[in-house]
Amino acid sequence: MIVVDANVIVALVRDTTRTPEAQAVHAMDSDWAVPSLWQYEVLNALLNEVKVGNLTLPLAVQVADNAAQFFEKQIRFPRSEDILATARSAGLTAYDAAYVVLARSLNTVLITEDKQILRSCPDVARSMREFLSPPSSVLKESKGSYKTKSRNKPLKRTKRDGS
Repeated sequence: MIVVDANVIVALVRDTTRTPEAQAVHAMDSDWAVPSLWQYEVLNALLNEVKVGNLTLPLAVQVADNAAQFFEKQIRFPRSEDILATARSAGLTAYDAAYVVLARSLNTVLITEDKQILRSCPDVARSMREFLSPPSSVLKESKGSYKTKSRNKPLKRTKRDGS
């Protein structure tokens, strides 16, 4: 299970430049959880598309209805106290903090493209690209982490006791 931000949902239900990534996230983990406010944020994004002429009102309603059916059973209700405390400490809006709190309460990640959430909550927030990237199985060593002797220089020999 993962928590997804409204911007990921919009990318999934609308044809955007981020749609392939959103589809890949869904293919990787289709068990999505969302806070109860997700619908209003998605409606607002769809309304903005109607206003600029990228979407008709009837199509926006259809997209919203389809998304609502999909998320009907995935809605969770994070605690108001936790939302307010997180919003204050992380410098987020209460809306954004609701997604963060939900991810933390479910002990999972939040998939978002919101740069402020990604910056302020790296413990749970991942971009779609980060989520889709395979985890590195090889540990990278920093230069100079081990001291080695050059093969070109002769080793110093020490006298053994009693020799």
